[in-house]
Amino acid sequence: MQRTIILASTSPRRKEILAKTNLKFEAVPSSFEEDMTLKMSPVDLAKFLALGKATAVAKNYTDAIIIGADTFVEFGGKVMGKPKTKEIAKEMLEALSGNSHRILTGLAVMDSKTNKVVTAVSEACVHFHEMSEKEIDDYIQTGEPLDRAGAYAIQGGASNFIKKLEGDYDSVVGLPLDQLIEILRHDFGVGISRK
Repeated sequence: MQRTIILASTSPRRKEILAKTNLKFEAVPSSFEEDMTLKMSPVDLAKFLALGKATAVAKNYTDAIIIGADTFVEFGGKVMGKPKTKEIAKEMLEALSGNSHRILTGLAVMDSKTNKVVTAVSEACVHFHEMSEKEIDDYIQTGEPLDRAGAYAIQGGASNFIKKLEGDYDSVVGLPLDQLIEILRHDFGVGISRK
């Protein structure tokens, strides 16, 4: 019998990615408050935030496997989370226009019965075309940038801005599925496969 699998996220994108597998899972919101200002390397921060999300949900389960993930953009030595205002979204998009940036997705898988934890980080590099001010403004008006790390969704309206992607597409969207399958199989003995 399959163990209870919990995705510590209500992100529709993460749910869609995990649904590409044979796993039955439940998506549960995490009460963990992200703090993008913590003084740690981007890789450590990605793992820390993913683990924070998983840990907050794991407290409510005695025998489950919890999956936490957190995605953000790193550009010019700075970490970009979700913009809180249209003005911040515009600043982010203007900075990314014509440049390359890294996307980091931290992954944490935790067994609430044994307290075993495995963390990992998936990195990708995204290259943007030059964007005009009108393109940026029109995109911001769609509302999509306000709920996305780095103020854009690769699978949404921002797909037109992308010149090249190096790395795992699922990871950029929010859940590195191949990496997750590997961890669940090898570290937690979960029989998982793609549909």
